[in-house]
Amino acid sequence: MHRTVRGVELHITEPQDGGRENEPSLLFIHGAGGDSAVWDAQAAYFRGVHPVYRLDLPGHGLSKGHGEEEISGYAECVHTLLESALPPREWVVVGHSMGGAVALQLILDHPGFLKGVVLAGTGARLGVLPIIVKLLETDPEAFYRTIDLAAFCSNTPAQIREMSSRSIRKCPPQVTLRDFKACNRFDVRNRLQEISLPALIVCGESDRLTPAKYSEFLHQHLQSSRLVLIPDSGHMPMAEQPDRFNEEIHRFLDERVSEKIV
Repeated sequence: MHRTVRGVELHITEPQDGGRENEPSLLFIHGAGGDSAVWDAQAAYFRGVHPVYRLDLPGHGLSKGHGEEEISGYAECVHTLLESALPPREWVVVGHSMGGAVALQLILDHPGFLKGVVLAGTGARLGVLPIIVKLLETDPEAFYRTIDLAAFCSNTPAQIREMSSRSIRKCPPQVTLRDFKACNRFDVRNRLQEISLPALIVCGESDRLTPAKYSEFLHQHLQSSRLVLIPDSGHMPMAEQPDRFNEEIHRFLDERVSEKIV
């Protein structure tokens, strides 16, 4: 389906089994230059269990627009979407990389709005290597090759690499560049103590783009968090190790979130 949010037509993939799932509902948010296809394994796993919504951020996937200059812009887009464009539900946001930054900003700007959050391969600060920005500005194809090599564990099958890298190659390079610049400016390290809602923090043990220390910092500073490091996974644990990733989210929803929903 499509919804117009803040003047931009956004694409959201709805649950395929409506009316029979348990709360909470899940909104999945992809990372820089990505789209909602990265969550295919999660949509299949939670079908009929929890309502799953997958968002293409502005300028990504099937959504219109040109992206946002700041993480806060994406966070306001998500807030408006949940508040006025989607059915009223109890929401848990699952954010990967830049999507995790969007989730953190959403929580800080609108406390009490969510019931829980899953932060995958992300951090309270997302410093970007200067070479990434330079390649996007001068040689996007070299950037794609670099990201393809850096994003995955060395033993990740080729078909998973190809499937996951397809999205970022479809995104306009100027939108991806804008994303990485927004990530580079993002820093909420001194505000994490404000967050008290249940949080699941997931990171691939071999993540080279957002190493485990980023997730460990989140865990140390978020009041109600659980940290899971997934072996044989790089920056894309939802695609590289989907069974473990999905099981951890399911456990989190059952043990930490559902019991808080009246």
